[in-house]
Amino acid sequence: MQNHVLKLIVFTSGMSVMAVEMSGLRLLAPYYGTSLIVTTVLIGSLMGFLSLGYWLGGRWGDKHPNLKSLSKVTMIASGFIVLIPFVSQPVLRTTSSTMRMFLSGDGNLESSAALFSIGGGIVATLGLMAIPITLMGAVSPWAVRLAVDSVNDSGKAAGRLYALSTFGSILGSFLPALVLIPLLGVQRTYLAIAVVFLAVSCLGFFTGAMRVVPPAVLLLGFLLPPGQIRPVEVEGGELVWEEESIYHFIQVVRQPLKSGCKDAYVLYLNEGIASHSINCLEEGTATKGIWAYMAATPLWMDNPKDLSDVLLVGLAGGTVAKQLLQSFPEAQVDGVEIDGAVVEVGKEFFDNSHPNINPIVMDGRIFLNNTDASYDLVLMDAYRQPYIPFHLVTQEFFQEVHDHLNEDGVLAVNVASVRGVSRELAAMIYRTMKEVFPTVTLVRASRSNDVIIATKKEKSPFLGADHMEQYGLEIGLRAIKKKFRKKIKTEVDGWETARLLTDDQAPVEMAWDLMAFKYAK
Repeated sequence: MQNHVLKLIVFTSGMSVMAVEMSGLRLLAPYYGTSLIVTTVLIGSLMGFLSLGYWLGGRWGDKHPNLKSLSKVTMIASGFIVLIPFVSQPVLRTTSSTMRMFLSGDGNLESSAALFSIGGGIVATLGLMAIPITLMGAVSPWAVRLAVDSVNDSGKAAGRLYALSTFGSILGSFLPALVLIPLLGVQRTYLAIAVVFLAVSCLGFFTGAMRVVPPAVLLLGFLLPPGQIRPVEVEGGELVWEEESIYHFIQVVRQPLKSGCKDAYVLYLNEGIASHSINCLEEGTATKGIWAYMAATPLWMDNPKDLSDVLLVGLAGGTVAKQLLQSFPEAQVDGVEIDGAVVEVGKEFFDNSHPNINPIVMDGRIFLNNTDASYDLVLMDAYRQPYIPFHLVTQEFFQEVHDHLNEDGVLAVNVASVRGVSRELAAMIYRTMKEVFPTVTLVRASRSNDVIIATKKEKSPFLGADHMEQYGLEIGLRAIKKKFRKKIKTEVDGWETARLLTDDQAPVEMAWDLMAFKYAK
C-alpha cells in the first residue's frame, strides 16, 4: 500500500508543478500580458525553485526516510497552491494599475516608482509560487530515497519514479490550458489542483476516515464566487463582460470616451492597457483615433472606389472593419482573428455581425499560407498588447502578403510606440517592408501609434492625402481630414540602419521593451 501511495504522490506532484506553472501564465496575463519576457521570467524562476527543491528533497529524505514526513510536506504545498490566486491577485491589481498609468502617461507617477512597483508585484507573485514549487521539487529525490531497497535496484527505482513524475508533468501541461481554465477559470483551477494534491497527500499522512476530511473541507472553496479578476479602472466604467479564453483574458467595459462619445463599449484584452475595439452607442458618432487612420488606407489605391476585397488580420471586435465600411460600403472584409471567443464577443457587443464582415478564426499567417484569395487591401492590426506577433512583421511574411495583393494593392500595419519616445520598432518594420514593396509611407496617427503603408506599385507618399479631399466627407474619415496631410511622413528616421526582421531573427518584443525603459529614463 505504501509503495502505491508513494507512486501516486510522485505522479500528482509532477502534474501539480506544471499545472501551477501553466496557470501562473494566465494569472499574470490580465495584469502583465503574455510577452516572451513575462513567460521567460516566470518559467526561469520556477525552474530555479525546482532546483532548490531537488537539493532540499535529497537532504530531507536522508533525515526523514518515511512516507508520513513526505506527505506532510506535500500537504503544506497544496495549502500554498490554494493561496496563490487569492493573495497574488490583490497585489497584481495594484501594480497593474501603476503600469497602466506609467505607459499611458496619466497621473504624476515617477517612472522609477512605477518600475519598482511593477517589479515588486511580479517578485511578490513569484515569491508566493516559490514555496509550493520548491516543496514539490523535493518530492522526487525524497521518493527515490524511500523506494530504494538496495543499491542494486537504485537506478531502476529512480528511473521509474522520475518517469512517473514526468508523465504527470505532461498531463499537468495540458489540463489547465485545454480543460480546467476554460471550464473553471484560474482561481478555481488552482483550487482543483490543490484539492487533488491534498487528497493524495492525505493518503500518506492520515489513516481511516481522516483521509477524506481535509480535501472535503477544501472543496467548500468552490462555493466561493470567483469574483471580478481585474476591476474596471476607468472613471464611469462598468464591466459588462468578463471571460478567459484559450488565448486571452477578455473584458468588455461600458464607459465614456475622451474622444467625445459619452457611451461606448470598449474591448480590453489581457493587461487592459489598450482598447482593442470600440463601439460608440451614440448614433452617427465617428470612432476617432487609430481606427480612422487604418480606415483611410484605401486612399493609397489609384481609385479607392474600386475597393472590393479586404483582409484584416486582427479583427478583434471589428472596429477597423466598421470604420472602413462607413466610407467604402461595397467592400467585403475577411476578418482573421486567432481567438474565437473574441469573435463571439465582437458579435455580441461590437461589429462582427456586420453582413460585410466574414470572421475567420485562425492565425493570420496560417490563413495566408492556405488561401488562394487575392485582396485590394491588407490591414495588420494584430496585437497581444503591446506586442505585434513577430511572425507577422518579417520579410517572409510581407512577401506572402505581396503575393496575395492585387496589382494596385495596399498593405497597412498598425505599430505602437511608448508615448512617442522612440520609433525603433517602426524603423525595423519600415525597413523590412522596404525590402518587399517599392513605396512605403508612415502616418503618425497618434503619439503612441503609427500606420505604415506599403503599395505594390510605386506611388507618391501623399497620394492618400490627395484622395482625402474627395473622400474625407464620409463619417469614417471626416474626423481626421483636417490634419491628415501633416501626419504623413515619407520615411522613419534611422530606418536605413534598423534591423531587418526575418523569420530567423525578429526581436520585436525586445525592441518594445527597450522603448519602455528609454521612456522610463
